[in-house]
Amino acid sequence: MNMKITQVSVTPVPSHYRKELGKNAYIDNIGMQRIEWVVRARTDSGVEGVTIANRFMRAGRVEDLLKLLGKSLIGLEVDSLLEIKNGAVTGAGKSAARLFRDQGWLSILAFDLYGKAHGVSAVQLLGGKVRDSVPAYDTTLYFQDFLAPEMGFRQPAIEAAEAKEAGYRALKIKTGRGGRWMLPEAGARRDIDVVLAVREAVGPEFQIYVDANFGYDGHPDLLEQFIKETVPADIFWLEEMITHDVAGYRAMREMQAKHGSEALLVCGEVDREPIGNTFQDLIDEGLIDGYQPDIVGAGYLKWMEIDRALDGTGVRSIPHNFGNGTFGTFADIAFGAATKTFVSLEDERNFPHIYGPFPEFSGGAYVVEERPGLGVEIDEDLFQSKYAVHEWKAT
Repeated sequence: MNMKITQVSVTPVPSHYRKELGKNAYIDNIGMQRIEWVVRARTDSGVEGVTIANRFMRAGRVEDLLKLLGKSLIGLEVDSLLEIKNGAVTGAGKSAARLFRDQGWLSILAFDLYGKAHGVSAVQLLGGKVRDSVPAYDTTLYFQDFLAPEMGFRQPAIEAAEAKEAGYRALKIKTGRGGRWMLPEAGARRDIDVVLAVREAVGPEFQIYVDANFGYDGHPDLLEQFIKETVPADIFWLEEMITHDVAGYRAMREMQAKHGSEALLVCGEVDREPIGNTFQDLIDEGLIDGYQPDIVGAGYLKWMEIDRALDGTGVRSIPHNFGNGTFGTFADIAFGAATKTFVSLEDERNFPHIYGPFPEFSGGAYVVEERPGLGVEIDEDLFQSKYAVHEWKAT
């Protein structure tokens, strides 16, 4: 097959949340929507692959993105993008190795494009299906109490109950209010009250994850108070309670042992060149239980490397996915379906838009339906009527 990429385009597509999202420990209100920077690569045979350039556009310009895409992709043969052995990807093809190392998010486009060109799923290219459905958790419980101050800690509990009613069996609560938005002691007290109220709202069988976005930095006494007082809530994991540091995480392990907390310690979403030295130290010392670089930002090839590096360590793969919108759901489902140590998909619960068919959600998990590539198809009528006005094409 001698299929070549002949056109690449970028289009900003709004991705809407089902409610307003509040603050976390370091950023102000997120609001009602974000943008997915949709990249489409088309071949001379009419096959199209998709990814998003959100990682690039956090600090980049559309002009620079188009130059990168035009120079790097146009004219490449689809079969040159990836190395394949026994039906699974073993690495980057020679023509794209440097590109995917520098821009990992483009490796997901390669999986989608190659899969569609050859009629195989990204799940198979990632090594084959190990589960029929991928668990997901609601990640939208930010500082919702700030949006409804009259409700206080009860507001997140109300929204947690709604998530359970919508079919989720796990959710993540943002904590760390004392890091910026409240006085430290008052913030820790509110964090504790929110966690306990959410547990009461969702019942004992529901999984609760906690993410402080480093909001307990400099306050080990308050961190210990939080760990101690939330033991009855049976937290499944504690994420980024403090900035990653061997001494700090060792102290956190000691706090857990002292107070009987069995929560996993997880971190790594800020690791832009995984596996960074500090995170490797945490893994080697047995101080973390889950590792979290972004699924789209790092890309599939990097995550395959990460998963191999984690083999035998007991550390589980928990890719960060917030900010990747609807596309991130498709990308994370494929990875989760093929990865034995995968825990749960971070779900922003965005409304579907130009992508389809959207995966079935049942029993707190997305059903794995192996279609060619990621299974992502663009609703062309909707795209042309609403978004094509801002489609820019690389040359």
